Amino acid sequence: MRKNRNRDIFDNLFIAGTLMILDRIPHMPGHKRPVFVFEFWRCILCVAILGIAIGCAPVNAAVVDGSRIMDQAMNENLCALTFDDGPGPYTAELLDKLAQYGIPATFFLLGRNASHYPQIVRRINAEGHEIGNHSWSHPNLRRLTTEFQEEEIGSTDNLLRSLGVTPLYIRPPYGSFDDRTIAIANKLGISVLLWSLDSRDWKRLPDNYAKVTSTRGTVYDDGALRGIFLFHDTHKATVEDLPRIIDDLRAGGCERFVTVTDYLAGILDPEPPILMSRITPAPDTADPEKNLAFGAGSGPLQFARCSRPWQPADKKEPHLPLEDAHAAAGQYPETGI
Repeated sequence: MRKNRNRDIFDNLFIAGTLMILDRIPHMPGHKRPVFVFEFWRCILCVAILGIAIGCAPVNAAVVDGSRIMDQAMNENLCALTFDDGPGPYTAELLDKLAQYGIPATFFLLGRNASHYPQIVRRINAEGHEIGNHSWSHPNLRRLTTEFQEEEIGSTDNLLRSLGVTPLYIRPPYGSFDDRTIAIANKLGISVLLWSLDSRDWKRLPDNYAKVTSTRGTVYDDGALRGIFLFHDTHKATVEDLPRIIDDLRAGGCERFVTVTDYLAGILDPEPPILMSRITPAPDTADPEKNLAFGAGSGPLQFARCSRPWQPADKKEPHLPLEDAHAAAGQYPETGI
């Protein structure tokens, strides 16, 4: 996008310069250039300058909050499971369960925890799930200086990329961010992403996950459930409750489980708005083992996406920094967002 925009800037400059040169070309003696010609060149030059100004404007990172998620047009009820604060001691068990159901998920990882569990990060990535940035140590970003915000987000981005991950999103802890956060995300080429349905599993497990209150304070009607759901893989009870989560969401109307990128395909598409198309292919009924994502109501137990347990290619762990640069900010509370 930026390369195209820079090209447009140079094109506009070239046009403006060419017109100015043409305007200086001598005329035949005794002939005056018509007034409308001067006005024509002037208008063209103004348009070119305006194009330059627009081309030089910064490209702001997308901010996708609950309202944009809920307003996303789609042909089916998609549900994206997201898990914050990991990786942790229960993440491997969660990955096993997700593989059993053939369901992709999105993990927003803390850099501090990812540095402790690099092989889990690689496994998440290898098994086709999506990984996003959740800061390094889970501070309230709005309370940090710009320098510390950059370090929290940038250090995690660097670590994830060193582990073979290309993060596309930053989910600010507690959903708290400001214009500086957006500017940092813009520099990294990522979007700010929140959620539309919070399970609040850090407090207690819901009686029915399909009846969780949305960020608008509403509850979906039976058969209409869709959205981006917030969970935490750092809570053992949540991981153990995954079968009920899936059953409740299916019963509530979820037709397909996808990653957040699949869910947001229409929102983040730079082309004119259209009904979203799914990036993850629909199930191959002739050969289910080829499937990457499965319909939410196509049987009690899905094929796993892998036919054998995942094993790291290299069991030797690299030396990674574990020091928290923001110890002064204190330990984050067990709110988990």
